[in-house]
Formats: sequence, structure tokens, C-alpha cells
Amino acid sequence: MPRPPRLGWRGRSLLAFCLAGSAYALGFALYVVTLPQPFTTLPEDLEGLATFTGGSGRVETALKQVQRGFDGPILISGSHQQSRLTDILALTDTPLTPSQQEHIVYDAAQTTRENVTSLQAWAGYNHISRIGLVTSTYHVPRVRLLALFHARSLSITYLPVQPADPGLRTLFREYNKLIIAPILQ
Repeated sequence: MPRPPRLGWRGRSLLAFCLAGSAYALGFALYVVTLPQPFTTLPEDLEGLATFTGGSGRVETALKQVQRGFDGPILISGSHQQSRLTDILALTDTPLTPSQQEHIVYDAAQTTRENVTSLQAWAGYNHISRIGLVTSTYHVPRVRLLALFHARSLSITYLPVQPADPGLRTLFREYNKLIIAPILQ
């Protein structure tokens, strides 16, 4: 029985490319189907609430929890260096009383990793460890991974919100960031 011909370097390269592409596509499909559902009820055991700006509905959802009676410290961490808390609050449709606003802190961060580092520092300053983190559904896997590296001492309850329409481009971009997060952490 004759032996099948061996693959040359081009054949091996093509096979490797096809296998890598298949693994990437399978990973993306798994990422999409395992995204968490939006939260419906705020757990009662939270000591603080945080949100990272950048996705639709995140800040608004956190502020609605304040309106509904959450009275612990609030962290809004985001990427706008020039922004102030008053600017952010003015952009929302969730009016808060001055007494509700006094527990809210805004911290500028350039990356999600900096957001997580800021979260860790803020929790330490407030002597709390049980945090509710409001972020987009597609953002939860990467935040969870970064929290394992940079906020291991915190007990984080993820409170995902569904953005208006993330679109495939946003999902692919977030998936790519998730893949390289362990390298860049």
C-alpha cells in the first residue's frame, strides 16, 4: 500500500492556518453564547457599587440603583481625563439628590486594567470587599479575567447590562482584547 505524500512547508503552513482559524472561530462562538444575561435584581449584601464607563447603559444603571436606595459608596471609573463627576451626572437621565451624590467618586482610567486597579484601590480606601460591578454583558469575561490578576482580594458580583446593540464589530474587538489580556496584564 503506497504511503500518502508528505505535506511540504506550504501544506503544513496552510493546515496550521486553518486549525488556528477554526480554533479562533470556535472560541468566538463560545464567547458569544456564554455571555451573561443582564442582571435584574441588585444583591442585598453589597458594600459598594462600581461601574466602568464606555458602554451604553452602564452609568445610568448604577445611578438608578442609587435612586432605588443603595446607599453604599459608588465608583464611576472611566476614560475621560477631562471629565468631572458633575459632567457625567449631567449627561444622565437619572437625577440624584445632593445627599445621594456625595457617596459617588469618579476616577479617570485609560484602560480596563486601570479601571480594575482603581476599583481595588477604591475598595481598600473604603474598607469594603463585596462590590457590585455594573458593566456590559460583553465586557464581563475580560473584567473577570483582569480582576483575577489585579483585584483578587475583592468579592465581585458582576451586574451585566445589555448595551443597545453591541454589533459584531464590538463583540470581535472585545473577544480579541480578551484573548490578549493575559499577555498584557
